[in-house]
Amino acid sequence: MHVTRRHFLNIALVAGGSGLLAACAGGSTPAPTNAPAAAPTQAPAAGAAGPTPSLPFASPAPSASPAAAAAASPVAVASPVAIAQPAATVAPAGRAAAPVAAASPAAAGKQPAKQMYQQDPQHSGRSSFAGPRQQASVLRRYDLSTPDNIPSDPAMPRVDVQASGVVGADGAFYVADFPGVLFALQNSSTASDQLQVVWRFHPPMAGSYHGTPALNSDGSVIYLGFASGGFNAPGSATLYALNTAPSGPSPQMVWSVDLGATRVMASPTVGPEGTIYVGTAAGQLFAVTSDGKVKWTAMTGPTLKSAPALGSDGTVYHPTSDGKMYAVDPQGQIKWSFDFGEHLGPTPLLTSTPSGPGGGGGGGASGIGSGASPTVGPDGTIYIGANNSNMYAVAPDGSMKWVFEAERELAGIWTTPALSADSKTIYFGANKGGIYAVNTADGSKRWQFPVYGSIFASSVLDSRGTLYTGTTIEHLYAVDSASGEQLWDLDVKNQIWCAPSIRPDGTLIFADRGGVVQVVG
Repeated sequence: MHVTRRHFLNIALVAGGSGLLAACAGGSTPAPTNAPAAAPTQAPAAGAAGPTPSLPFASPAPSASPAAAAAASPVAVASPVAIAQPAATVAPAGRAAAPVAAASPAAAGKQPAKQMYQQDPQHSGRSSFAGPRQQASVLRRYDLSTPDNIPSDPAMPRVDVQASGVVGADGAFYVADFPGVLFALQNSSTASDQLQVVWRFHPPMAGSYHGTPALNSDGSVIYLGFASGGFNAPGSATLYALNTAPSGPSPQMVWSVDLGATRVMASPTVGPEGTIYVGTAAGQLFAVTSDGKVKWTAMTGPTLKSAPALGSDGTVYHPTSDGKMYAVDPQGQIKWSFDFGEHLGPTPLLTSTPSGPGGGGGGGASGIGSGASPTVGPDGTIYIGANNSNMYAVAPDGSMKWVFEAERELAGIWTTPALSADSKTIYFGANKGGIYAVNTADGSKRWQFPVYGSIFASSVLDSRGTLYTGTTIEHLYAVDSASGEQLWDLDVKNQIWCAPSIRPDGTLIFADRGGVVQVVG
């Protein structure tokens, strides 16, 4: 295995001295009771659509009148500040200019290649496509940090991508960065080594931070939450539904839903019937219909980045930073909660006392709660990693089946397990020890692939059993999932916290911590 320098975990890893780990500052633990949904604001009249937020350098998209818009209850959205449009835009050297028109990112009637965080509502992490098994190289790039991609009111002042992306049926890639821009990218029509922007979306002074967008079943609509008020301060949280088809420099908004005066940085999950589930920092879990109506809210616990997972019976499994994972039934009633602190195992924890802005050493350094998302097996078992460096298997009734102790480190496991096609093995990366393969039957270790750094990016498992994982040591690894042997590794020149995605053409696509989107094949 090729080993480069170790990038040690830095508690103040993101801008302003308060990092990803600091962002999980604790608060009071809400009681796990069902809460009524806040009524959305008045919907626009039938035939009218709400204003579409856009980058200040882009003209707002024309209003649309989708069928869902009239049924939704969107919140009012501030119009972007109007500035003069330049007469012409010149593409930076080495990059192709964005075309006037581009093919629609959505392929009507086709299942997206990657619909949501870790592929599906169960977060299996399995792709139906085969990625590169031989030594890969970088085929295309796109830099999100160039001046033309930065809004005048960024949610964060520097470009960073700590979220993952999703992929449409035609290979379009959707990903959001820390300044608060959601991008739709496609292969450039004029440069074989580049990607190009199809559209950008930026609500005024708001960002999605760790949120991975989610697509509906045919890829025509994309969902993502944005919050104003800054990384560590309460603000206003909103869930947006956007048309993926290009309609100018910004997409048309289908609807938006007010999530309250809080932060939303977590990834939405879309159920098989189209319901969207997303958690907030205030401890509310929202269930929103595909036409923008709030079905219910449940008080669980504060959420930093965890995406809920769904069982076959519609149960929603939601881990939080208050030390628990909650099971919520399809009507929004809490069935049970699983307390990680009551199932620690014999190995001492490694923790740090929160301090400084936003909690300082919080966000997993305390060893409490989870910043990961669950994976649900066909038998209903829930697999979830926690900040205490343990991986748990939890039965559908909330009892623990087994616990696996990974090597101890602050914010121990922030990745979501990928589940083998036969459901006998889970694969996950940890903050220490590299990649682990664990038997689902009893929690015993099958193999371990050491990495001299940390892994915050969840792995993707391709149709041939190849596991792809990005790391903080700036390398992307391909590992044979059966043996744990390395197939190849690639130095991508920056840290990867974005789960790699496999496109229908067999290439891998991801964004790095420097804001460069890379296509590998």
